[in-house]
Amino acid sequence: MGMDRLNIMTMQQTMDYLNVSRATIDRWRKDKQLPFIKIGKEVLFEKTAIDEWIRGYSTQESHDETTVIIGYQSRTAHMWTALLIKELGYFKEELEHFFPMKGFSIHWHNAASGLELVELMIKGKVHIASLGDYPMTICNQLSKLFPEFQSVILAFDGKTEKGCGISFVAPKQATIISEQLFHNPISTVTNSSADVRLLELVSAFGQDIRPKVVHQYMDDSLDSIAQQRIGGSVMWEPYPSLLRHYDKGQIIIEEVGESDYLTGIVSENSWLQHNEAVTISYLKAHIRIHQLLRNNPYKAAQILASCTNLPLQIILQVIIKVRWDSTIYGRDIDTLKRFHSQRTNDKSDDHSFLVKTEYLQMAIDELNLPLLTNSIVNGHWSTDVLY
Repeated sequence: MGMDRLNIMTMQQTMDYLNVSRATIDRWRKDKQLPFIKIGKEVLFEKTAIDEWIRGYSTQESHDETTVIIGYQSRTAHMWTALLIKELGYFKEELEHFFPMKGFSIHWHNAASGLELVELMIKGKVHIASLGDYPMTICNQLSKLFPEFQSVILAFDGKTEKGCGISFVAPKQATIISEQLFHNPISTVTNSSADVRLLELVSAFGQDIRPKVVHQYMDDSLDSIAQQRIGGSVMWEPYPSLLRHYDKGQIIIEEVGESDYLTGIVSENSWLQHNEAVTISYLKAHIRIHQLLRNNPYKAAQILASCTNLPLQIILQVIIKVRWDSTIYGRDIDTLKRFHSQRTNDKSDDHSFLVKTEYLQMAIDELNLPLLTNSIVNGHWSTDVLY
């Protein structure tokens, strides 16, 4: 009697029947008691048992609604991935694929800075956050101070080489690059990716330079530059391009600092352990948006223009300069370690970061894309494969 007559399905048939990957099947067997039959090394499934499991599990989960809070920064170009996920509904779509009968309430918190999101993560009021490179190191330092808060790097977002994407901008009348630029107050967002690069810039001009640095969010700094109230500002995109576009300021130094400019996806370890499928769903949406940004930047720019009211041409010229790549490279971790050492004057070798690449790997597998060869890819960025 054939397996069809017995309603027995192979692993591949079950994957096709449930429309999920092998990794998801294995995870459901382990964590959700998906019924299976093992004969030797072969894993088989009974169709009627699978159908009953779906009905029972769906009924159980349908009574509960889970709230997921995503923290993002809509005015930071290298993190526009999250805004696109929100606008296109990809996260909701992926959650519905994983949990067809379970209700989710997705809240989006649009923050003025990464430090705001770090504080909310500590309070448990943000579950997944898009952060710049220096706020990621702050998360790591706080994890060492507060054992119950353990930040985890899940993936990276927009990347650019050697400070590209962060510029020193001055009012229109500034004409020279010298210490005279620092005679007037300089603005930036405190404890941000721009802030750490401002310190690098100042130190490059000599130890005797001590400018007055004022904390201003980017929108306020843009107004201060346009109205010539400050001597300059270290700003991330799209602000430098906006000032130049409207002829309200000028970019004095195009790339500030020697380190790559990185943004990434961070969560908290205890929350992750209870929400693995939710995390994988978000990372699937993250990878899909990266594909859109790389393959159809004009469509992505149109969506962003409609929800940010920024000029389409500015958005387009910014996003095509960014490497949209989730992959975690040793090069990226080294950049974060360098920031940690610079700001803490800690010369020890213990600058470890808690990185969990398995969720990114499972998201890649769910999307039927080639898996990464290593958990953290050694060496420099690949020119062949981007996620």
